[in-house]
Amino acid sequence: MRVLVTGATGYIGSAVAGELAAAGHRVVGLTRAPEKAAMLEAMGAEPVVGDLRDTDSWAGAASESEALVHVAAEDSEDGPAVDRMAVDALLASTAGAPRVLVYTSGCFILGDTGYGPANEDAPVDHPPERAAWRPAQERRVLDADAPGLATSVIRPGMVYGGEDGAFADFFASAEDEGAARFVGDGTNRWSPVYRGDVARLYRMVLERAGRGVFHCAEAAERVDALAAAASRAAGAGGATVATPLAEARREMGALADALVLDQVMGCARARAFGWAPEHPPFIESADAVYAEYGR
Repeated sequence: MRVLVTGATGYIGSAVAGELAAAGHRVVGLTRAPEKAAMLEAMGAEPVVGDLRDTDSWAGAASESEALVHVAAEDSEDGPAVDRMAVDALLASTAGAPRVLVYTSGCFILGDTGYGPANEDAPVDHPPERAAWRPAQERRVLDADAPGLATSVIRPGMVYGGEDGAFADFFASAEDEGAARFVGDGTNRWSPVYRGDVARLYRMVLERAGRGVFHCAEAAERVDALAAAASRAAGAGGATVATPLAEARREMGALADALVLDQVMGCARARAFGWAPEHPPFIESADAVYAEYGR
């Protein structure tokens, strides 16, 4: 089918676009960087150069597509407003024809899960400041579901793999400082997931016109253990160093509070859908993941 992927040259979006193109779908990839058009062409996708803020620059491509995958995200003060505008435009493009819309959310919306796991039906009434706008946006997408429009929300865990990802800072600090740096005391847990496994769930949900919320994650691990695995892979012998939360808040703002949450995700709906991680867990595969990493 013809699929528009927003953010198609981004970290997750490029993996999703590549997965869909490899499966034989006609992928139309939105990128705001003209110089990245060749990257899309190389994976067999048709590039559309446009800006998420300028919906007219890509509305035509959306209306001509049978499926819409919204992965683009703007990490700025205006990001939530831009995302709302983009979702409004995507939903408007679905009028009058059968469509599938897959929306990208994230694990932070769950807030502190405690020991968990928090499955897809867990309440999202206590997100951290960084994700406070997400519940309403998810609800906007899910409420648009109708007989002619299948809408879904995918919440990846802490995504790793390739040249960037959630553990890139662990690798970088291990290389630069001789120890992998994390925020807080490291006893909180994250639910990692390999980028290729994330892309595979997007394809499955799109092809089967899945509806509702889907989590994708491996088993949760303590952050200090994840950092130690990254440190060993990067040649720092497992050494780690903790950044106190107060210091991290000064450096990264509200993100710091999100990074010290327990994020223990259950994937009951995704597993019932037939998805399961295929990549070995990060703790076991850190050497191979580090080999993919680039700075």
